[in-house]
Amino acid sequence: VSINDGEQVISSGYGAPNSELALTIAHPKLWSPTKPHLYDLRLSLYKQGRSIDTVNSYFGMRKIEVSHEGGSSQLKLNGQPIFQVGVLDQGYWPDGLYTAPTDAALRYDIETTKWLGYNLIRKHMKVEPDRWYYWADRLGILVWQDMPMGNNWSGWGQNTYQDELRRMMSNLHNHPSVITWVIFNEYWGQFSVGNVAGMVKQLDPSRLVI
Repeated sequence: VSINDGEQVISSGYGAPNSELALTIAHPKLWSPTKPHLYDLRLSLYKQGRSIDTVNSYFGMRKIEVSHEGGSSQLKLNGQPIFQVGVLDQGYWPDGLYTAPTDAALRYDIETTKWLGYNLIRKHMKVEPDRWYYWADRLGILVWQDMPMGNNWSGWGQNTYQDELRRMMSNLHNHPSVITWVIFNEYWGQFSVGNVAGMVKQLDPSRLVI
């Protein structure tokens, strides 16, 4: 495994397949909407000293938290207070309903949001293609991710909801832009709120939960 900052390799290491490998980055550059720094990641699989497969990816480093100081609460990104101002994005397209016409269109929506002065998008009742979150990471926009609602008024519906919630979280887990999980929208299909919120917090203690 090797980590690049631009053209420079800043950390590397080896490990056995299917085992955890931790690398250290000295003086990390943190990800934020104003400076959405991303590191390049390269993973190579070796067999008998020869590389047989390679995959490239990226990652960003950031911390989102609610701090409680002096009797008040503050939302902090990377240890600094941040005021979130954003849009409710339902992801509609005039020529495709829920499907964007091009990759450039996905990028344009986020660029326009930033140009208008916002630093946050709440992705409302929809999960976008992974490419949308790539642009959110790359361009620098905070994301509140809704869990879409279905038939949550039956045992089958509630089990399906929780299964799909876990899968959505797993799919989007590595995107630094996603800072908050919104598990229920306006009481729609709401059930066992404490249990569901507890499950989400246990699965992902690194993000906020609404």
